[in-house]
Amino acid sequence: MSKDSQSDHPQLYEDALRNFILLTLPWLSLQRHILEIMIKGMKGAGHVKPIENFALSELQALSMILDRSRTLRNLIDPDFEKRLQDTFKDVVPKFTSASIQSLETQEIIMARMFDALKELRKGDKTGGRAGRK
Repeated sequence: MSKDSQSDHPQLYEDALRNFILLTLPWLSLQRHILEIMIKGMKGAGHVKPIENFALSELQALSMILDRSRTLRNLIDPDFEKRLQDTFKDVVPKFTSASIQSLETQEIIMARMFDALKELRKGDKTGGRAGRK
């Protein structure tokens, strides 16, 4: 009786691993598709411009709320808003480019993980059970 319980133990482990892999693959697939959508959205310049305009408008509104009389802004620099706008227009494309590179890296990692889990699932199905029969 103890031999039967010992022989079932590896089977239970392999079944649990296979079940985990089967549950993980759809999640990885979803994440890969979401990353693809995000990359396409960020590469389209039309999607970045509204965000840039929104952020600049919010910064301007915040500075108007905090410094209604412009005393602080004039002390810093009379052309502070113009310089901030120019700097922001220079930074946003760089930030977008870095974000795209980060997302593409994540996409590559997800693809490798997906392929590795598929191979592990296939190897578990063919190698693990066939070797015991």
